[in-house]
Amino acid sequence: MLKNSKTDKLKKVEKVYSFWGRFPSLYGAQDAITFLGRAKTIRSRAVKKIGLKKGDKALEVACGSGRNFTYLVKDIGKNGFILGFDYSQEMLDAAKQLCERNSWNNIKLVQGDAAQLKITENNFDGVVSVLGISAIPDWEKALNRCYDVLHHAGRLVVCDARLFTGVLKILNPLIRLIYSKFAAWDPSKNIPEKMKEIFGNVEVENLNLDTFFIAISVKK
Repeated sequence: MLKNSKTDKLKKVEKVYSFWGRFPSLYGAQDAITFLGRAKTIRSRAVKKIGLKKGDKALEVACGSGRNFTYLVKDIGKNGFILGFDYSQEMLDAAKQLCERNSWNNIKLVQGDAAQLKITENNFDGVVSVLGISAIPDWEKALNRCYDVLHHAGRLVVCDARLFTGVLKILNPLIRLIYSKFAAWDPSKNIPEKMKEIFGNVEVENLNLDTFFIAISVKK
């Protein structure tokens, strides 16, 4: 039953993000709404938290259409390497088009389930996922695989969303309904706590009225 449940959830993720992959401009528009108009600020801040240097090697889990590639490329330079991993082939197709438009030749795109994270590369300097872990059905295994592919002192940075607290929590049922349907979002996951369990450490920065967080763990 559990296996079938996760399979059904994966199919839902594929269906949702296949749609967004076919309409990357529309995906960009919803990005502005999701981040409350601060998408560039928060995405760039999340990438900065990795602490990448020129020539470093980075992995992005659930890279989508490549909305974080600009910030990653800026940090690692032409001699660095980025592996973009996503379950949706349509999203990867959009990411490929973005890479071609910008002549980014140091980005490799791989399709697959993040819980398995079947890649030949390892010893990454940093791993990042923005609004990805909350949509991955077997998210605990995905975080464990992120740990596996990092080298010693490498960083995992996860940027994701939370429901409102305080007076605005009256909006939560509607937000949960919309983002569950159109983003496969599951706000019940305590991602920072699981990162702390796996890595033995976590630092968390809260943003946008605590509706967003950036969690950082270091492999020691």
